[in-house]
Amino acid sequence: MTDIHSFFLSAAGELHTLVPDSAYQFGVLETMRAGHGKIPLWPLHRARLQRSASPLPETLSAIDQSLAQVVSRTRSWPEGARVRLRYGVRQGVNADKPMWDLCMEPLERVSPWGNGVLLGLCRTRLTSDATQSPFTPHLRSLGGGSEHTGLRGCKLLVRDVYKRAAAEWPARSAGGKPLLEPVLLDSAGAVIEGTRSNLLLRIGSDWITPRLDQFGVRGVMLHWLAGQVQIGEDTLYPTDLASANELAICNSVRGVIPARLLASTPEGSQMDSQAQNPVHPGRGVSMLQALISEELW
Repeated sequence: MTDIHSFFLSAAGELHTLVPDSAYQFGVLETMRAGHGKIPLWPLHRARLQRSASPLPETLSAIDQSLAQVVSRTRSWPEGARVRLRYGVRQGVNADKPMWDLCMEPLERVSPWGNGVLLGLCRTRLTSDATQSPFTPHLRSLGGGSEHTGLRGCKLLVRDVYKRAAAEWPARSAGGKPLLEPVLLDSAGAVIEGTRSNLLLRIGSDWITPRLDQFGVRGVMLHWLAGQVQIGEDTLYPTDLASANELAICNSVRGVIPARLLASTPEGSQMDSQAQNPVHPGRGVSMLQALISEELW
């Protein structure tokens, strides 16, 4: 029987455990899926890492080599692996010396996302600095990256805004019920993203996602999907979620998951009868899921 267990890698080699995210002053995060002898979206994650933090070429090469180990060691894992790459500056360490590590965890035999998700609107508002590169233009320029001061769309290690938003809603275990995905709005009340995902709306025959030029993470799965099917960007509001023909979320580990807007507040969600029923994919979502299965995993 294949020995399947979490493992950890860094520039120093294999580790027994990893320090918590709080051990980092700042950094960026890339979360992806490995399985069947590949990490299909790594090239897009790599490009985002370069844009967000501009690691030195030798650092990127070391990460590439470690991910080749990950591919080999997770090849036989039946459901694949969740791969979490951290790149940042530790507490008490010179800002010119970023570090990186990798955490590999086996994915579940039965996905907790298998019954879809409910979208719960949050009172916490997303700020532009929540996805702005924490690396100074000087640090980025060392790796040949952009010296633009307000580089947005990055996925940060420090996720305080997302944690506050998630804490508004009571925790839900799957148990045959859909999971809950808290949804963040900007200060003007426009819908931006989920705490762990980007949003997709089917309006008529068109796929639309919220604008991400000022707020939110430019997700890699969304990027990949937009290269396969036409996905427009627009300013969207909760009323658009309520009237869409289909709703879905997407991320690089779970793919595309059907979604339903939860009308109730966090206080009333436990008593909401619609919160108990699975969310089934419509025709458009099913087509996106089939595309991912054929092309990625």
